Amino acid sequence: MILKIFLLIVGIGVLLTGAEFLIRGSRDVALRLGISTLIIGLTVVAFGTSAPELFVSVAAALEGTADVAVGNIIGSNIFNLFVIIGLTAVLIPVQVPYSVIRRDLPLMLLGLGGMVLSAADGVISRGEGIILFSGLLGYLLMNYLQVGSGEKKAIETYVEEHEEEAPPASGAHSFLFIVGGLIGLVIGAELIVDNAVWCARQFGVSELVIGVTLIAVGTSLPELATTALAARKGEPDLVVGNAVGSNLFNVLCVIGLTSMVQPLNVAVSAQRFDLPVMFFGSVCLLPLLYWERTIGRVLGVALLLTYGGYIAVTVSQ
Repeated sequence: MILKIFLLIVGIGVLLTGAEFLIRGSRDVALRLGISTLIIGLTVVAFGTSAPELFVSVAAALEGTADVAVGNIIGSNIFNLFVIIGLTAVLIPVQVPYSVIRRDLPLMLLGLGGMVLSAADGVISRGEGIILFSGLLGYLLMNYLQVGSGEKKAIETYVEEHEEEAPPASGAHSFLFIVGGLIGLVIGAELIVDNAVWCARQFGVSELVIGVTLIAVGTSLPELATTALAARKGEPDLVVGNAVGSNLFNVLCVIGLTSMVQPLNVAVSAQRFDLPVMFFGSVCLLPLLYWERTIGRVLGVALLLTYGGYIAVTVSQ
């Protein structure tokens, strides 16, 4: 038992390290090819932070544990909305950019709604996965064409700061970063899925519960680290945009690609409880953010308590 739990923790560490290596190597290659920092920020960094969810979900689907794959995304999305935003608001009030309310939040709701509808018959098919992933391509194109000057500057500054912290490596080193990152993601995902499923069966809980709790929190650590960095640098206004963008990538990219590889069966309990919590929790946030435009400590505590209640109900079931 102790060994399995240890291997699970090791798997999370290897997975996150692999994601960091993949982002570093891909960013270096993109810079050497002369690709603009704006495109790097919109694609490489965004894909990289969703890589842990993607590799875990694909590994779980291929091993026949669709509950882990689906639960991972549902749990990650709920964690992003309630914990990441709530925890930051408790530390420092969060200003919500108007562009996020006007554009990104409605698009996130549209993506989440697409996932809920796709899962309504109990299976997210390959065709539905293609539709979801096509939505991601459209979202990336729209972002590139519509991104404002302020957002463009913020994205470019973010990439340039990381370039200063870790200057581009040589071509050979970049290739090693990418290969090492992919290997780390594959090994980490296998360790997580195998040992998490074993632990779930030993403790008598469903694979879905493990997916929406332990695995979801583990794969959401990159977003949590980005949030902590934004708060430390006095830029909490980036937090909501990061959380919303991550949720949109999780649904359109991770669920889309995973279901294209292997159609995903969705448990009845997920259809009746977890998916509605994810969707309606997001729906409730939209009017609050529209009228308030600032997430203060009171709302932050409410978000954290809501997540605690969700976990309590999930585990008790």
